[in-house]
Formats: sequence, structure tokens, C-alpha cells
Amino acid sequence: MFFSPWYHRCRARFIASKLENDRVQGEATIESLKRYRRLAFFLVPLHAALAWFFAHFTPPEFRPELAQWAHDLAYAQGLACVGVLVTVLAGHMFLERNTRATAGAITLQIFIAAAYLSFGAYITLLDLEYNAGAGLASFLLICVTFGVLALMRPAISVPVFSLSYVVFAVLLENAFINRSQLPSLRIVAFITPALALMASIMNWNQYARAVVLRRQLSKSNADLVAQQAELAFLADHDALTGLYNRREFMRLAHMELLRATRVPCHTAVIMVDLDFFKSVNDRYGHPGGDAVLKATAQCLSYSLRVTDTLARMGGEEFIVLLPDTGREGAMQVASKLRDAIRAMDVDFEGQPIQVTASFGVSTLAPTVRGTADAIYAAADRALYVAKQTGRDKVEYAAPEASELKHKA
Repeated sequence: MFFSPWYHRCRARFIASKLENDRVQGEATIESLKRYRRLAFFLVPLHAALAWFFAHFTPPEFRPELAQWAHDLAYAQGLACVGVLVTVLAGHMFLERNTRATAGAITLQIFIAAAYLSFGAYITLLDLEYNAGAGLASFLLICVTFGVLALMRPAISVPVFSLSYVVFAVLLENAFINRSQLPSLRIVAFITPALALMASIMNWNQYARAVVLRRQLSKSNADLVAQQAELAFLADHDALTGLYNRREFMRLAHMELLRATRVPCHTAVIMVDLDFFKSVNDRYGHPGGDAVLKATAQCLSYSLRVTDTLARMGGEEFIVLLPDTGREGAMQVASKLRDAIRAMDVDFEGQPIQVTASFGVSTLAPTVRGTADAIYAAADRALYVAKQTGRDKVEYAAPEASELKHKA
């Protein structure tokens, strides 16, 4: 049994993961900007309150150096407040104008994360230099927050959090901090972005799987709805021509006859049967026969009124229901349909196919009451006569007296 080398399998997994991340990234960026917009309602007042607090901070008499610490923090918090306002407005404008993420939106997402991580590193180093404030907790909190809330794929989160570690480590080496604390601070400086990166990757993987699953479910639901619509259509339509099928035609004919009983009027039925259709199938195959059937259905549809009902009864037989139409009118319509089919050229694979059809006509007068089966049987008898007497003809037959009942 052949196994591909491990590096080929790793490469295949990497490519598959990259393609999946590419499909998810746009939606993830949109979601990240929405989360940031909601978070801004908390961040802006928080930064503004902290800036005001540190601007009015009075240091203890035994630690006058904290005045400079408070001044620097007030300045940093004020800049953070302005920065959040500017970036959230930019994100809001994008969300209002776009439904899909662009390169600019992804760049904005990366900038927000990088800027906030840099801000966290700066205020943490201020706390460490002056041995005041929250210390490393600020950097840890900001890193973890963006690891959880900012949906960044590994190709983005790894460079962002790695850069935040490098920036923090460089600043840490140049900060005025007790040198004896540096070893432990270096370890924490490394662990903090690493934890945030792990949280970011796990959050991304969970979100990506949820998005893929949701899209698959949505596609399955759409396919199911389409299948249900198709089944509903096929329940009363012919699959090949799109016309009504026999069952639906008989139902519609029954409804029309009931209407003709309430509002007395003539009702006509025309049976249509293509001549020598078997020879078409024998010569051109069933695809050629199907092309003729579809062309015939289209030709008949174009030649009828909107109020007329056309159906395929099966095989090469079609039937037309003509409301409010007597014998003379029905015969004229049948002759018109015969001429239209005779003039029809069906182009099948570059070969023209010409066909003719035979027609059987039957009508019900306003003074009689009959069933759909009765008028259909009469039209079928007329069609048989047209077939037996030379085809490409129009014949008429009235329903049998035993099948009719005169109206009171």
C-alpha cells in the first residue's frame, strides 16, 4: 500500500487550512469590527475616566515621583480614548457601507489589535518603572481580551502577538527597572502573549468550524427547499415540457366545467397527437424525440390564449382546454395549431426535424352537463378518426348522450 511522505500530507493539510481560513476571514473581520464597536461603548468612557483620574491625581508626599507617572498615564489614556473613537468610527463607516470585508477592513482590524497591545505594553512598563498601578496585569488583560474578542486567523495572530512580545521585551530591557526582577519579568513577558495567542488560535478554530458548519447547514437547507419546490412542481407538472400533467389537467377541467354550470357557456377540448412519433425516436433517438416534444409544447403554448389550459397527457399526446369556446371556435383553434406545428422546424444537433399532428375536438354546449372524462373521451374518439383517415387532420366528435345530462 502506497503512503505519501509526511511532508506531502502536512503540505496538503496546510493548503486545506489556508483555503478554509481564506473563506472565513472576511466574515470573521466583519464580526470582529462589530464586537469592537460594541466594546467601544465601554472603552471610551473608561479611558476618558482614567485620563481624568490620573490628570487630577495627587501623589503622596513620600512618593513625589508618582506625579510624573500619573501625568504619563493621563496622556496615554487620553490618546487611547481618542484612538478608540477614531478607529471605531472608521470601522462603523465600513460596516455601514459594506457587507463583506476588504483588505482595508482587515488592515484596520490588525492595526487596532497591534495598537492596543502596544498601549498595554507601554502602561505596564510605566507601572513597573514607578512600582505602581496594576503592573503586568494590564498587559495580560489586554492581550487575553484581544486573543478572545479579535477573530484573527493564525497567519495574522502569530505575527501580531509575536511582535507585541518583541516590542514589550525590547522596552523592558531599556526600562528603569530593578535588574534583579528582569529574569521573572522576561518569563512573564513571554508567557502573556503566548497565552493570548493560544486563546486566539482556539477561538479562531472554534469560530471557523462554526462558520463552515453554518454554511453547510444553510446550503443543505437551501437544497432541501429547492428539492421540495421541485417535488411540488412535479406533482402537477410534466418534468420534460413543464406543462400540466394528466392528473392536474383533469382537476382543472373539472373546475372549469363546474364554472360553466354556474355561468352557462360552451367548453371545448382539443386532443393533439404527433404523427409517426415512433419513427422520430427510431431515427434520432430519445434525445431527438424529447427535443420535438419540448418544441411542440412551446409551439402550442405560444398559439393559445392565457385563459386556455395546455397539458401533456403522456407520450406524444397533448390536450387543450378552451373555456367559453364552441365547436366552430374550437375547430378554428385546432386548425391554427395544426398549421403552427406543421410549420415548426426542430433543430436537433444541426438536423432539422419536421413533424405533423392529428387533432380531435369535442365540445359541451351550455344546455348540457358533462364530466371531464366524457368530453375527454369524445375528443379522443375524434383523434382516433383523424389518425385512421390520414393523419395531419382535425376531426370532431360530440360526447355520447349517455354521458350527458341536460340542465334543468
